Amino acid sequence: MARFWSHVRRLAGTACWIWTGAISGRGHGRFWVRDDRVVIAHRLAWAATYPGQPVPRLLSHDCDNPTCVNPAHLRSGTDATNRAEYQARAGTPGSPLNDTRGARARAEALRAAARQGQDLNSAIAAGLSALDRDQPGLW
Repeated sequence: MARFWSHVRRLAGTACWIWTGAISGRGHGRFWVRDDRVVIAHRLAWAATYPGQPVPRLLSHDCDNPTCVNPAHLRSGTDATNRAEYQARAGTPGSPLNDTRGARARAEALRAAARQGQDLNSAIAAGLSALDRDQPGLW
């Protein structure tokens, strides 16, 4: 587990715990537990935090950041609830789900920023369109 946690960065300015190891095509962290066995990083973080409890089949990220392994940002979900939440939040101006780089490139940018100890908000803002970046609050 020490090797696993060595790939996690907790940076000031965000409650997300950023995975700095390998990343899948969908932007989720990947961790090899053996030469022939890879696991999704946020699932292993959940299992390590809640030992003895079953890991839910699907874990939803409340932060919409697939590189986040903070168990406080994860909760049990279903394919249907995950899709519905994605559709609802993807249309919100400034949502991480609107990143113009796509999930993997966004994850790579966040990983690079975390590895270098840089401000994650700048890495996030770099992927926002002008509409997302400049949208004023409605209230």
